[in-house]
Order: sequence, then structure tokens, then C-alpha cells
Amino acid sequence: MISQFLAAMLGVWGFAVLFHTPKQYYLPCALTGAAGWILYYILASCGIHTGLSTLAATTILTLLSRILAVILRAPATTFLLAAIFPLVPGTGIYYTAYYLMQGDVVTGCDQLLGTFSIAGFIALGILIASIIPQWIFYGFFVQFSHPEQRK
Repeated sequence: MISQFLAAMLGVWGFAVLFHTPKQYYLPCALTGAAGWILYYILASCGIHTGLSTLAATTILTLLSRILAVILRAPATTFLLAAIFPLVPGTGIYYTAYYLMQGDVVTGCDQLLGTFSIAGFIALGILIASIIPQWIFYGFFVQFSHPEQRK
């Protein structure tokens, strides 16, 4: 599991560099993405459906991104864009294109539906974590990270 964590961290770090994330946020991005991946990996290893594992992991890493946004005074998307990388269904996209190019339309469409469902679970996880009002994050985490802003 340590290798999974380190590989996810390295991959997210690389995407943070690719997306021109400011350097001071590389480590928080990498840790957020690795935490999301480890949650996904644990849930999937326990036999939980891939979609539900993706939903839980995406929700948690979106919440972590919002918490980091308050603590580090940066937009949440700074952390979320790179951190979501391990959960994106890249192999599903690849195999969809592969089977369709080979002329196997039935298998290609099956892959396409699976890929769309995972993408839908990612979007739903972001939505679930995004409907929590910002003042909850701000009120709770500012008192620990920015004592000068307490009222």
C-alpha cells in the first residue's frame, strides 16, 4: 500500500507541475491526491463497487481541497485539478477507443458506459462536497490556521 501511496503522490506531483500549480502547493496537491487514491484502493480492495469507491474518494479529496483552500489561502481548484488525476478513468477511455477502432462496437460501447459512469461518480463526488457552505470551512479552519482573523 505504501507503493500505491507513493505512486499516486508522484503522479499528482507531476500533474501539478504540468498544470503550472504554484510550487508551494506541490506537496499539498500530492498528499491530497494520494489520500484520495488510498481511500479508493482500500474500498475497491474490500469489494466495494468501483463507482462507489470513486464517489467516496472524490468526495473526500474535494473536502480536503476545500480545507486546504482555507488554510493555505488558495482556490480549491488549485488542489482539486491535480489531485483528481489518479481517479480519472484513463484505461476506460483507452479501451473504448481501442475496441471501437477494432470494429468491436458492443465491447466498445460497454467500455464507454463504464467510463461515463465513473466520470459521473467523480462529478457527483465533487458536487456533494461542493454544496457544503464555505462559511463552515472558513469558520472552523481559520481559527486554527489564521488566529489573526478571529473575531
